[in-house]
Amino acid sequence: MFFCSMENNTSGFFILVLFLTTITTGFSQFENLTIKQEAEVDLLLQKKIALDKERFETSYFTLQLYYGNPTTANEILEQSQLKFPHIPVELSFETPNYKVQAGKFKDKLIGLKTLDTVKRTFPSAFLLNRKQSE
Repeated sequence: MFFCSMENNTSGFFILVLFLTTITTGFSQFENLTIKQEAEVDLLLQKKIALDKERFETSYFTLQLYYGNPTTANEILEQSQLKFPHIPVELSFETPNYKVQAGKFKDKLIGLKTLDTVKRTFPSAFLLNRKQSE
């Protein structure tokens, strides 16, 4: 059986630490990074950011509860206002039918969560992406 003295273990440990430190610094990356990029890429990126900003400002999500005849649309409107007073509901006309839409959500996830709640009362409801009219 082979036994090592305490001195050999300690010096071996320090040699191992010294070796690992030398290896990691020897294989580390350099600090300087140079990126060469065409000017058109920056221009396209700025245009994309402007378009995304405009799209975000003018679009929203809403829940469509009903699309059909005016009598049922008015019933759905009243029922939704009673059941969900915290969600603004509007009735609009799109030839040849009326539609009932609830809420304006910037965040799709919040719209989907609200849809889960509303679907218990209005099973045919769905989330719709809309653009604000100017």
